[in-house]
Amino acid sequence: MRIEYESEAGGAALAARVSRWSLIVGGLLALLGFLAVAAPWAAATAVAMLCGISLVTAGASQVAMTAGTFTWRGFWLTLACGVLSIVAGVGMLVLPQAGVEALVTFLAIILLFEAAAKLSAVFVVPSGFPRGWLLLDGALTAVLGVVLLTAKPAAAEVLLGLFVGVNLLSSSAMFLGAGWSLRQAGKLSDGFRD
Repeated sequence: MRIEYESEAGGAALAARVSRWSLIVGGLLALLGFLAVAAPWAAATAVAMLCGISLVTAGASQVAMTAGTFTWRGFWLTLACGVLSIVAGVGMLVLPQAGVEALVTFLAIILLFEAAAKLSAVFVVPSGFPRGWLLLDGALTAVLGVVLLTAKPAAAEVLLGLFVGVNLLSSSAMFLGAGWSLRQAGKLSDGFRD
């Protein structure tokens, strides 16, 4: 079965653009993945610090929003959520080790959701898309999520950094594989084939 496009020329141009961007994103993810695997402690600390900064920023935004809405019914709840977000963010910035341990559990849950999305996508992507790479990426992401969820707290920092790196490398392989496959499919004279 052939993937249909509005025109063959438009389809080839689209395949070339998607292929190029898939290869670029795959290369960047591979670089970040290798860096995270090479220095897992630094990667874990960077993730914790980024989360802390994000929480402080989100909390400050919520508190700022409440400044002009004192008469609004949800004022106190929004203010409390903003203050809690700031406190959690400052806690992660001041005590990154404790933040890393909390992030391991959170990341495990996120990885399991990501794996479910990737594995579900296998059934809905067009027939010309390399489903095998997507299936492999989803399965590996699921394994990482389960291992993180069952890990002991003492290994949290190293595991967080390593698994972020492995997840980045897994996603890199999917993007590089997809980009290469799309590039090869674009070389066919009559477009994509099943």
